[in-house]
Amino acid sequence: MAGVQFYRDADLPFFELKLCDADRLCYKKHSHEEYSLGVVEAGNSSFWYEGKTTWVNPQTFVLIPPGLVHSCNPQPLGQWKYKMLFIEAGWMQRFFASKGLPALCQPVVTGQTNSQSYTALSSMLERLIKPISPLEKEADIIGFFEAQAVRGMALWKKCSRAKELPKLKIIKEYLDNNYIRRITLEELEQVSGLNKFTIIRSFKDEFSIPPHTYQTLLRVNCAKKLLRQNNQITEVAYKTGFYDQSHFHKVFKSHTGVTPDKYKSCEES
Repeated sequence: MAGVQFYRDADLPFFELKLCDADRLCYKKHSHEEYSLGVVEAGNSSFWYEGKTTWVNPQTFVLIPPGLVHSCNPQPLGQWKYKMLFIEAGWMQRFFASKGLPALCQPVVTGQTNSQSYTALSSMLERLIKPISPLEKEADIIGFFEAQAVRGMALWKKCSRAKELPKLKIIKEYLDNNYIRRITLEELEQVSGLNKFTIIRSFKDEFSIPPHTYQTLLRVNCAKKLLRQNNQITEVAYKTGFYDQSHFHKVFKSHTGVTPDKYKSCEES
């Protein structure tokens, strides 16, 4: 397998598996609505989030909470191969609650020094592609977290992220509810009461990206949902507020690594 592929199981709509095998594939700053569980199989990359940068190497496991703006950029002239499982936030939060654990709000980056742990994770992700029952697949995922991850999760502390400024929170919620529309700075100024000349800087300081980039992320995440529901690409581009299909194609690929048509026609296991 070369390039980027996605796998889904119609019986398990709360999971999606992404496989990447590329020499050089960089992503813009982005976020996901889901939790993201990934394992690096080959290559080295810088992992950026909230102004911090760390390195991920082969046999590194990364768990990223939803809504966290991040980017991952592999070193040039080298292989870059990883698997990433996207897990619906509600499913993951129910798992945390069942173990008496707080919701995760910061990423976990762990080198798999234990070969048994790495093998277990790789095996679990591989089995999601196999034609086995959805009951067995979900049991595999739960089993992995219970056997391999809970020990580390027990040490997690509750979210210590700085409290959002009320007016910026209003802007964020307004974008959440109106991201398809063509929104102006004057509009954000009116709904929040913040001077429009300070909105861009203040929003970026708080959320790591400017408002227009956050709006684009919301559109891309919505487009992924609509494509999974088998909507036509032209219709998805229109429904998510992109200028035209060409613009939609370019933006979607820059965030996911694949074109909308390839994402839509991903292999079903």
